[in-house]
Amino acid sequence: MSGSRSSTETPKILHCFADMGTESEVLTNYGDVVRVGIAPRDTNESLPIKADAHLDVPDKDWYFPISDDVTFDLGVFHPVCSKWADTTSISGDPDAHENMIPSARNLAEEFCDHHVIENVPRAPLNDPVVLNGRMFGLPIEYERAFETSFRVPQPPRHERFWTDSGSDKTAETSSFFFSERSKRWWASAKHYSPKPYPKQHLAKNCIPAPYIHHVCRAWLKVYEEEHGIDEGRVDYSNYDEEMDLKRKRANNRTLEEF
Repeated sequence: MSGSRSSTETPKILHCFADMGTESEVLTNYGDVVRVGIAPRDTNESLPIKADAHLDVPDKDWYFPISDDVTFDLGVFHPVCSKWADTTSISGDPDAHENMIPSARNLAEEFCDHHVIENVPRAPLNDPVVLNGRMFGLPIEYERAFETSFRVPQPPRHERFWTDSGSDKTAETSSFFFSERSKRWWASAKHYSPKPYPKQHLAKNCIPAPYIHHVCRAWLKVYEEEHGIDEGRVDYSNYDEEMDLKRKRANNRTLEEF
């Protein structure tokens, strides 16, 4: 969706491989969300559509229920990570699981101006930014990788978490031990509402909301630049340096008077 537009016009966001669609709770802060899943739940303000976003399904007459002339400003994809998950490598056969990442890329190319494809760090993503709980002060590790069509800043890797007992080298808990904490605890740790979602999904499957905000802020900057929404906006990125320079000049003028 190119060209200039009003700053009040709402972006359109496609959210795929998202039955629960927990992340849509965050994405709706950035635009109108259409969510596609094979068994979508009506869990938040996004529009759920029942469909399979995996194109390469053998012996299946594939159909994606989005008109060819519809373009989304952003596509967010969560192809199934079973093929590269730690649990599969420990007690399963990675070859028994399909690679759905190419399907996500094909959909992104056809329907989306920009895209995000999320998966585990060992998945074959293109130049991903890797985020974990340490970067956002969360009491969980939960490392995830994000392939994006725009630049996302890589936050620094903090060495310690902050717990009730002070700093600690390890996370307070892991999604492998999701039963250690309550549903409300997991919702709080990942910054979501607890009511619409099962505990196991909150602990093991959904992406922490701070990760989504971090990625979407980077996209929003590009979106506003491309559509001219940022025209006339004052750039404060060098504000501190400019103010220091002004103070030094003012001090020098004062000394010249003597």
